[in-house]
Amino acid sequence: MTPSSPPRHIVFDKTPEIFATDSGGAFWLPLQVDNQPHIETHAYDEVRLMVSLWYPSQQRTIDLDRAYVELRGLIDPTDDHWCKLAEIEPVVPAYKAGAAFDGWIVLPIFSTRSAFALAGSGFATRARLQARASAYFVS
Repeated sequence: MTPSSPPRHIVFDKTPEIFATDSGGAFWLPLQVDNQPHIETHAYDEVRLMVSLWYPSQQRTIDLDRAYVELRGLIDPTDDHWCKLAEIEPVVPAYKAGAAFDGWIVLPIFSTRSAFALAGSGFATRARLQARASAYFVS
């Protein structure tokens, strides 16, 4: 039996403002660490990913009934095929609904090297978005 690796916490690179597309407010955002898309995950069994998306403009709110975000991943580092791993459910605040799309997901690790991306839809069209994400890897 091999000793377990210590947990690893990473904060993905801060995003510049990203722009929702014209087609229904969809976006695609690869998550990177130090401008690198792949993360060595062979020593871990599970990832706990936290995400926050918001509009930098105070004039817009997020309709949490329409907004949809999913986590996609590369499970084969030699193949550039992104797989849908999970939908991220928003944590809905009691009285300040729509200020941000905050969500989290816990998933098993599928590969020795992993890359992750967020894909979203149902946001305001042609609107600037900001995103922050972090991950906690455990064995």
